[in-house]
Amino acid sequence: MKKNKLAINVLIIVSLLIISGCKKFESIDNPKNLTTSPSMTSAITVAPTIAPTIVPTVKSIIKPTLNPEERSMEAYKKFMKNETKVSFDLFMPKDGMDEALYKKGSEYTFSEVLDIVTTNYYNYSSNKKIKYIDHSYIDCGKDGVNELALRLNGMDIYSEDDDSTLVYIIKYINGKLSVCYYYETWARSESTINEYGYYQSYGSGGASNHGAEYGLIDKDGNWQPIVYIESETDINQLALSDKLGQIPKMAEAKGISGGIELDTIRFDNNSNAANSDEIGNKECFYTFYIYDDNWEPIKDPNLYTNSIYKEIFDEALVPFITPDELSAIISEKEEKVGATAEIKEGAETTWKTLNGNMFSEYVGR
Repeated sequence: MKKNKLAINVLIIVSLLIISGCKKFESIDNPKNLTTSPSMTSAITVAPTIAPTIVPTVKSIIKPTLNPEERSMEAYKKFMKNETKVSFDLFMPKDGMDEALYKKGSEYTFSEVLDIVTTNYYNYSSNKKIKYIDHSYIDCGKDGVNELALRLNGMDIYSEDDDSTLVYIIKYINGKLSVCYYYETWARSESTINEYGYYQSYGSGGASNHGAEYGLIDKDGNWQPIVYIESETDINQLALSDKLGQIPKMAEAKGISGGIELDTIRFDNNSNAANSDEIGNKECFYTFYIYDDNWEPIKDPNLYTNSIYKEIFDEALVPFITPDELSAIISEKEEKVGATAEIKEGAETTWKTLNGNMFSEYVGR
Protein backbone atom coordinates (compact mmCIF):
# COMPACT_ATOMS: atom_id res chain seq x y z
CA MET A 1 0.00 0.00 0.00
CA LYS A 2 2.84 2.36 0.90
CA LYS A 3 4.54 1.53 -2.37
CA ASN A 4 1.39 2.43 -4.28
CA LYS A 5 1.13 5.83 -2.53
CA LEU A 6 4.77 6.56 -3.31
CA ALA A 7 4.29 5.68 -6.95
CA ILE A 8 1.24 7.90 -7.17
CA ASN A 9 3.14 10.84 -5.61
CA VAL A 10 6.03 10.45 -8.00
CA LEU A 11 3.62 10.31 -10.93
CA ILE A 12 1.92 13.55 -9.78
CA ILE A 13 5.27 15.39 -9.39
CA VAL A 14 6.47 14.29 -12.84
CA SER A 15 3.18 15.41 -14.39
CA LEU A 16 3.47 18.85 -12.78
CA LEU A 17 7.04 19.24 -14.02
CA ILE A 18 6.01 18.33 -17.59
CA ILE A 19 3.14 20.84 -17.55
CA SER A 20 5.41 23.61 -16.18
CA GLY A 21 7.99 22.99 -18.90
CA CYS A 22 5.37 23.20 -21.63
CA LYS A 23 4.26 26.64 -20.40
CA LYS A 24 7.84 27.92 -20.44
CA PHE A 25 8.32 26.88 -24.07
CA GLU A 26 4.98 28.43 -24.95
CA SER A 27 5.99 31.76 -23.41
CA ILE A 28 9.23 31.89 -25.45
CA ASP A 29 7.35 31.42 -28.71
CA ASN A 30 4.88 34.15 -27.74
CA PRO A 31 6.49 37.63 -27.94
CA LYS A 32 3.71 39.21 -25.92
CA ASN A 33 4.79 37.24 -22.79
CA LEU A 34 8.54 37.75 -23.34
CA THR A 35 10.25 38.84 -20.11
CA THR A 36 13.89 38.17 -20.99
CA SER A 37 16.21 39.43 -23.74
CA PRO A 38 15.28 37.86 -27.10
CA SER A 39 17.56 35.28 -28.60
CA MET A 40 19.59 36.03 -31.79
CA THR A 41 17.00 34.06 -33.73
CA SER A 42 14.13 36.19 -32.53
CA ALA A 43 16.10 39.43 -33.26
CA ILE A 44 16.63 38.41 -36.86
CA THR A 45 12.96 37.63 -37.18
CA VAL A 46 11.81 41.04 -35.82
CA ALA A 47 14.33 43.33 -37.60
CA PRO A 48 12.66 43.49 -41.04
CA THR A 49 9.48 44.90 -39.49
CA ILE A 50 11.30 48.02 -38.13
CA ALA A 51 12.27 49.76 -41.43
CA PRO A 52 8.82 50.49 -42.85
CA THR A 53 7.66 52.08 -39.59
CA ILE A 54 10.43 54.77 -39.75
CA VAL A 55 9.79 56.12 -43.29
CA PRO A 56 6.42 57.84 -42.72
CA THR A 57 7.71 59.40 -39.49
CA VAL A 58 10.67 61.07 -41.33
CA LYS A 59 8.47 62.27 -44.18
CA SER A 60 6.14 64.03 -41.79
CA ILE A 61 9.05 66.09 -40.38
CA ILE A 62 10.48 67.38 -43.73
CA LYS A 63 8.79 70.53 -45.12
CA PRO A 64 7.54 70.49 -48.71
CA THR A 65 10.24 71.53 -51.24
CA LEU A 66 10.16 75.25 -52.06
CA ASN A 67 10.00 76.35 -55.68
CA PRO A 68 12.60 78.81 -57.10
CA GLU A 69 10.43 81.86 -56.45
CA GLU A 70 9.81 80.86 -52.82
CA ARG A 71 13.50 80.15 -52.20
CA SER A 72 14.41 83.54 -53.68
CA MET A 73 11.88 85.45 -51.59
CA GLU A 74 12.96 83.66 -48.42
CA ALA A 75 16.61 84.57 -49.11
CA TYR A 76 15.77 88.24 -49.77
CA LYS A 77 13.80 88.56 -46.54
CA LYS A 78 16.63 86.96 -44.57
CA PHE A 79 19.13 89.40 -46.08
CA MET A 80 16.99 92.38 -45.11
CA LYS A 81 16.89 90.95 -41.56
CA ASN A 82 20.70 90.64 -41.51
CA GLU A 83 20.46 86.83 -41.41
CA THR A 84 22.35 85.98 -44.62
CA LYS A 85 25.02 87.47 -46.90
CA VAL A 86 25.44 88.76 -50.45
CA SER A 87 28.31 88.44 -52.96
CA PHE A 88 29.55 91.13 -55.37
CA ASP A 89 31.54 88.78 -57.60
CA LEU A 90 29.04 88.97 -60.48
CA PHE A 91 28.98 92.77 -60.70
CA MET A 92 31.45 94.87 -58.70
CA PRO A 93 30.61 98.43 -57.55
CA LYS A 94 33.50 100.91 -57.74
CA ASP A 95 34.36 104.17 -56.02
CA GLY A 96 35.26 107.51 -57.58
CA MET A 97 38.82 106.32 -58.18
CA ASP A 98 37.59 103.25 -60.05
CA GLU A 99 38.59 100.98 -57.18
CA ALA A 100 36.42 98.02 -56.15
CA LEU A 101 34.35 98.68 -53.03
CA TYR A 102 34.17 95.01 -52.07
CA LYS A 103 36.50 92.02 -52.18
CA LYS A 104 36.17 89.25 -54.72
CA GLY A 105 35.31 85.94 -53.10
CA SER A 106 33.85 87.59 -49.98
CA GLU A 107 30.24 87.87 -48.83
CA TYR A 108 28.62 90.61 -46.76
CA THR A 109 25.64 91.03 -44.44
CA PHE A 110 23.36 94.01 -44.99
CA SER A 111 25.01 95.81 -42.05
CA GLU A 112 28.45 95.25 -43.56
CA VAL A 113 27.25 96.61 -46.90
CA LEU A 114 25.85 99.71 -45.21
CA ASP A 115 29.10 100.22 -43.31
CA ILE A 116 31.13 100.17 -46.54
CA VAL A 117 28.65 102.41 -48.36
CA THR A 118 28.50 105.09 -45.67
CA THR A 119 32.28 105.07 -45.26
CA ASN A 120 32.84 105.66 -48.98
CA TYR A 121 29.96 107.96 -49.92
CA TYR A 122 30.11 110.55 -47.15
CA ASN A 123 33.80 111.46 -47.22
CA TYR A 124 33.06 115.07 -48.20
CA SER A 125 29.66 115.47 -46.59
CA SER A 126 28.61 116.48 -43.09
CA ASN A 127 25.91 113.82 -43.35
CA LYS A 128 27.16 110.43 -42.23
CA LYS A 129 23.96 108.41 -42.44
CA ILE A 130 21.67 107.25 -45.23
CA LYS A 131 18.37 109.12 -45.16
CA TYR A 132 16.21 106.02 -45.66
CA ILE A 133 16.09 102.71 -47.53
CA ASP A 134 13.31 101.39 -49.70
CA HIS A 135 12.98 98.19 -51.69
CA SER A 136 11.04 96.56 -54.48
CA TYR A 137 10.68 93.18 -56.14
CA ILE A 138 11.13 93.07 -59.91
CA ASP A 139 10.95 90.20 -62.40
CA CYS A 140 14.02 90.49 -64.61
CA GLY A 141 13.46 88.73 -67.92
CA LYS A 142 9.80 88.14 -67.00
CA ASP A 143 10.40 84.51 -65.96
CA GLY A 144 8.23 84.54 -62.84
CA VAL A 145 11.16 84.58 -60.37
CA ASN A 146 11.70 87.87 -58.57
CA GLU A 147 14.85 89.87 -57.92
CA LEU A 148 15.33 92.29 -55.02
CA ALA A 149 15.94 95.98 -55.72
CA LEU A 150 17.36 97.95 -52.76
CA ARG A 151 17.48 101.75 -52.98
CA LEU A 152 19.59 103.78 -50.54
CA ASN A 153 18.36 107.39 -50.45
CA GLY A 154 20.31 110.54 -49.62
CA MET A 155 23.80 109.56 -50.78
CA ASP A 156 25.11 113.12 -51.33
CA ILE A 157 26.82 112.14 -54.60
CA TYR A 158 26.76 115.60 -56.22
CA SER A 159 26.28 117.74 -53.14
CA GLU A 160 24.78 117.55 -49.68
CA ASP A 161 21.06 116.79 -49.55
CA ASP A 162 20.88 116.38 -53.34
CA ASP A 163 18.42 113.46 -53.08
CA SER A 164 20.83 111.17 -54.90
CA THR A 165 20.37 107.40 -54.60
CA LEU A 166 22.28 104.15 -54.87
CA VAL A 167 20.43 101.08 -56.16
CA TYR A 168 21.55 97.46 -55.85
CA ILE A 169 19.78 94.69 -57.79
CA ILE A 170 20.18 91.34 -56.01
CA LYS A 171 19.35 87.87 -57.33
CA TYR A 172 19.28 84.44 -55.67
CA ILE A 173 21.59 82.31 -57.86
CA ASN A 174 22.72 78.74 -57.16
CA GLY A 175 21.96 78.89 -53.48
CA LYS A 176 23.41 82.33 -52.69
CA LEU A 177 22.62 86.01 -53.13
CA SER A 178 24.56 88.00 -55.73
CA VAL A 179 24.48 91.65 -56.78
CA CYS A 180 23.88 91.56 -60.54
CA TYR A 181 23.80 95.31 -61.19
CA TYR A 182 23.99 98.67 -59.45
CA TYR A 183 23.40 102.26 -60.49
CA GLU A 184 23.29 105.76 -59.03
CA THR A 185 20.98 108.72 -59.55
CA TRP A 186 21.96 112.27 -58.73
CA ALA A 187 21.32 115.91 -59.61
CA ARG A 188 22.67 115.61 -63.16
CA SER A 189 21.41 112.15 -63.99
CA GLU A 190 18.20 110.16 -64.01
CA SER A 191 18.18 106.37 -64.09
CA THR A 192 15.29 103.93 -63.86
CA ILE A 193 14.73 100.19 -64.00
CA ASN A 194 11.28 98.83 -64.75
CA GLU A 195 9.41 95.77 -63.47
CA TYR A 196 11.14 93.48 -66.00
CA GLY A 197 14.71 94.71 -65.50
CA TYR A 198 14.90 97.14 -68.45
CA TYR A 199 17.23 100.02 -67.60
CA GLN A 200 17.37 103.59 -68.96
CA SER A 201 19.72 106.36 -67.86
CA TYR A 202 20.17 109.98 -68.91
CA GLY A 203 22.87 112.30 -67.67
CA SER A 204 24.64 115.59 -68.34
CA GLY A 205 28.37 116.06 -68.66
CA GLY A 206 28.08 119.81 -69.26
CA ALA A 207 25.99 122.38 -71.08
CA SER A 208 26.57 120.78 -74.49
CA ASN A 209 27.32 117.19 -73.50
CA HIS A 210 24.73 114.56 -72.64
CA GLY A 211 24.68 110.78 -72.32
CA ALA A 212 22.04 108.07 -72.55
CA GLU A 213 22.42 104.41 -71.66
CA TYR A 214 20.12 101.42 -72.19
CA GLY A 215 20.41 97.84 -71.00
CA LEU A 216 18.65 95.10 -69.09
CA ILE A 217 19.19 92.36 -66.55
CA ASP A 218 18.18 89.02 -68.02
CA LYS A 219 16.40 86.16 -66.25
CA ASP A 220 19.73 84.62 -65.21
CA GLY A 221 20.90 87.82 -63.52
CA ASN A 222 23.37 88.86 -66.22
CA TRP A 223 23.74 92.55 -67.06
CA GLN A 224 23.16 92.98 -70.79
CA PRO A 225 24.24 96.42 -72.04
CA ILE A 226 22.43 97.54 -75.18
CA VAL A 227 23.92 100.90 -76.10
CA TYR A 228 25.54 104.00 -74.64
CA ILE A 229 25.27 107.25 -76.64
CA GLU A 230 27.22 110.40 -75.80
CA SER A 231 26.03 113.52 -77.60
CA GLU A 232 28.16 116.65 -78.08
CA THR A 233 26.40 119.66 -79.61
CA ASP A 234 29.41 122.00 -79.52
CA ILE A 235 32.04 120.62 -81.88
CA ASN A 236 34.62 123.06 -80.51
CA GLN A 237 34.65 120.91 -77.37
CA LEU A 238 36.20 118.16 -79.51
CA ALA A 239 39.40 120.16 -80.11
CA LEU A 240 41.26 118.39 -77.30
CA SER A 241 40.44 114.93 -78.60
CA ASP A 242 43.19 113.04 -80.45
CA LYS A 243 40.76 111.27 -82.73
CA LEU A 244 37.99 113.86 -83.05
CA GLY A 245 40.03 117.05 -82.75
CA GLN A 246 40.25 117.45 -86.54
CA ILE A 247 36.46 117.87 -86.89
CA PRO A 248 36.29 121.52 -85.68
CA LYS A 249 39.36 122.36 -87.78
CA MET A 250 37.85 120.93 -90.97
CA ALA A 251 34.48 122.58 -90.22
CA GLU A 252 36.13 125.95 -89.74
CA ALA A 253 38.07 125.56 -93.01
CA LYS A 254 34.76 125.07 -94.82
CA GLY A 255 33.01 127.97 -93.10
CA ILE A 256 30.91 125.84 -90.73
CA SER A 257 30.89 127.12 -87.15
CA GLY A 258 28.06 125.21 -85.56
CA GLY A 259 24.86 123.27 -85.99
CA ILE A 260 26.57 119.88 -85.80
CA GLU A 261 25.88 117.26 -83.16
CA LEU A 262 28.36 114.42 -82.90
CA ASP A 263 27.23 111.19 -81.26
CA THR A 264 29.70 108.63 -79.95
CA ILE A 265 28.15 105.17 -79.63
CA ARG A 266 29.36 102.21 -77.59
CA PHE A 267 27.62 98.87 -77.43
CA ASP A 268 29.29 97.63 -74.24
CA ASN A 269 30.00 100.46 -71.85
CA ASN A 270 30.28 98.61 -68.52
CA SER A 271 33.62 97.18 -67.44
CA ASN A 272 32.09 96.30 -64.03
CA ALA A 273 30.25 93.30 -65.42
CA ALA A 274 31.99 89.94 -65.28
CA ASN A 275 30.70 89.15 -68.77
CA SER A 276 31.83 92.47 -70.29
CA ASP A 277 33.01 92.20 -73.89
CA GLU A 278 36.45 93.81 -73.90
CA ILE A 279 36.54 94.25 -77.66
CA GLY A 280 33.10 95.83 -77.75
CA ASN A 281 34.00 97.98 -74.76
CA LYS A 282 36.83 99.62 -76.76
CA GLU A 283 35.03 99.98 -80.07
CA CYS A 284 33.20 103.22 -80.84
CA PHE A 285 30.87 104.21 -83.64
CA TYR A 286 30.03 107.75 -84.67
CA THR A 287 27.13 109.48 -86.31
CA PHE A 288 26.13 113.13 -86.70
CA TYR A 289 23.03 115.28 -86.91
CA ILE A 290 22.71 118.71 -88.56
CA TYR A 291 20.49 121.49 -87.19
CA ASP A 292 19.21 124.70 -88.74
CA ASP A 293 19.40 128.17 -87.16
CA ASN A 294 16.38 127.37 -84.96
CA TRP A 295 18.11 124.23 -83.76
CA GLU A 296 15.66 122.00 -85.58
CA PRO A 297 17.08 118.78 -87.10
CA ILE A 298 17.56 118.75 -90.86
CA LYS A 299 16.20 115.45 -92.19
CA ASP A 300 17.94 114.91 -95.50
CA PRO A 301 19.52 111.53 -96.36
CA ASN A 302 21.93 113.31 -98.74
CA LEU A 303 23.71 114.72 -95.66
CA TYR A 304 25.40 111.32 -95.28
CA THR A 305 26.15 110.66 -98.93
CA ASN A 306 26.86 113.95 -100.71
CA SER A 307 27.24 117.04 -98.53
CA ILE A 308 29.78 119.40 -97.05
CA TYR A 309 29.22 117.70 -93.69
CA LYS A 310 30.19 114.33 -95.06
CA GLU A 311 33.36 115.97 -96.42
CA ILE A 312 34.18 117.32 -92.95
CA PHE A 313 34.07 113.85 -91.40
CA ASP A 314 35.87 112.21 -94.31
CA GLU A 315 38.71 114.73 -94.24
CA ALA A 316 38.91 114.49 -90.44
CA LEU A 317 39.31 110.70 -90.90
CA VAL A 318 36.36 109.98 -88.59
CA PRO A 319 34.27 107.08 -89.96
CA PHE A 320 30.57 107.36 -89.29
CA ILE A 321 27.33 105.41 -89.65
CA THR A 322 23.99 106.96 -90.54
CA PRO A 323 21.20 107.35 -87.95
CA ASP A 324 19.22 104.66 -89.79
CA GLU A 325 22.16 102.27 -89.58
CA LEU A 326 22.47 103.06 -85.88
CA SER A 327 18.79 102.27 -85.31
CA ALA A 328 19.19 98.94 -87.12
CA ILE A 329 22.22 97.97 -84.98
CA ILE A 330 20.37 98.89 -81.77
CA SER A 331 17.35 96.82 -82.82
CA GLU A 332 19.60 93.86 -83.56
CA LYS A 333 21.27 94.19 -80.14
CA GLU A 334 17.91 94.42 -78.39
CA GLU A 335 16.73 91.26 -80.10
CA LYS A 336 19.94 89.47 -79.13
CA VAL A 337 19.64 90.26 -75.41
CA GLY A 338 15.87 89.79 -75.20
CA ALA A 339 14.75 93.43 -74.91
CA THR A 340 11.36 92.84 -76.48
CA ALA A 341 8.68 95.52 -76.68
CA GLU A 342 6.91 93.87 -73.74
CA ILE A 343 10.07 93.98 -71.61
CA LYS A 344 10.81 97.61 -72.54
CA GLU A 345 7.25 98.73 -71.85
CA GLY A 346 7.05 97.18 -68.38
CA ALA A 347 5.58 99.22 -65.54
CA GLU A 348 7.65 101.56 -63.40
CA THR A 349 9.16 100.10 -60.25
CA THR A 350 7.16 100.73 -57.08
CA TRP A 351 9.13 101.19 -53.86
CA LYS A 352 8.31 100.39 -50.24
CA THR A 353 10.22 101.93 -47.34
CA LEU A 354 12.20 99.46 -45.24
CA ASN A 355 12.03 99.67 -41.46
CA GLY A 356 15.44 101.08 -40.55
CA ASN A 357 15.34 100.39 -36.81
CA MET A 358 17.64 97.38 -37.15
CA PHE A 359 20.18 99.51 -39.03
CA SER A 360 19.88 102.76 -37.05
CA GLU A 361 23.67 103.00 -36.88
CA TYR A 362 23.70 103.68 -40.62
CA VAL A 363 20.17 104.88 -41.47
CA GLY A 364 18.04 107.83 -40.32
CA ARG A 365 19.28 111.39 -40.11
